[in-house]
Amino acid sequence: MKFPPKLKKGDTVLLVSPSSPLSADQPAEKIAAQVEALGFRVRIGESCRSSTSSGYAAAPPAVRAADISGGFADPSVAAIWCTRGGSTAWQLLPLLDYARIAAHPKPFIGFSDVTTLHLALQQRCGIVTFHGPMANRTLDWAEDPFSRRSLWAALEMGACLPVENPPGEEIKVLRPGRACGRLTGGNLSLVTTSLGTPWQIDARGCVLYLEDVGEDVYALEEMLWQLRYNGVLDSAAALVFGTFTSCRNAYRPEYGPEELLRDFFSGCGKPIVYNVRSAHCAPMVTLPMGVLCEADACAGTLTLRR
Repeated sequence: MKFPPKLKKGDTVLLVSPSSPLSADQPAEKIAAQVEALGFRVRIGESCRSSTSSGYAAAPPAVRAADISGGFADPSVAAIWCTRGGSTAWQLLPLLDYARIAAHPKPFIGFSDVTTLHLALQQRCGIVTFHGPMANRTLDWAEDPFSRRSLWAALEMGACLPVENPPGEEIKVLRPGRACGRLTGGNLSLVTTSLGTPWQIDARGCVLYLEDVGEDVYALEEMLWQLRYNGVLDSAAALVFGTFTSCRNAYRPEYGPEELLRDFFSGCGKPIVYNVRSAHCAPMVTLPMGVLCEADACAGTLTLRR
């Protein structure tokens, strides 16, 4: 996997909206001003300035795909930062110029619906991407210094980077053991949606990371069964789970995502940890996806290596 060049102050960051449109209270100009305040030049992609008749897509798929492919190919752009998640990033997959992207690795940042793009860029282009905060989250960074520090630590990663949760948040051990593999995954719903497509996740020998938001606990179980039946869970060397924000059980409120995971993987012989805070939560850990991950589910630690 190719690790992108480090981002430096004064570099140009391209803002793109690969999924849903920006809200009226978070226009592109407001987000750009916050990114500029971090010390970067900012260019606003065309995908940030339009929407479609559906109301849930930021711009026509060709516009969004051109922003991303063009941003990678443009030598004046040092990084591409997604403004927000939502839905419809899957529309871009057949339109991206993977050859141009692979030839010009650079930081690509986002999470949630951006999982679809992370998987495609890792598997088709062989580049490390960053499962980190959307650019619109910089609007809240005055009260969230941890997320900012975690993003910079990932972008500036040297030979080794221990994964550190926010203070007071323990990485919990669900099943003990140790394993090492390339880090992949992201949002559980999007990973499951990839099954049966040309961009299906390849978790063979990998450390598989999964998180989600707003799903009923029974829906989480359905998706886990689909991944198990498809062989994805069995093929992974280790499993790492993030938070499952606002994922509730209307039938038994005390039986939540953690209880589900403990039951579902009770007979599993591979390392499993839970509560890595790279998810729909704040503060948020940034994970460089595609790097080697040493998962020690005896000590409850994750160590990333280039």
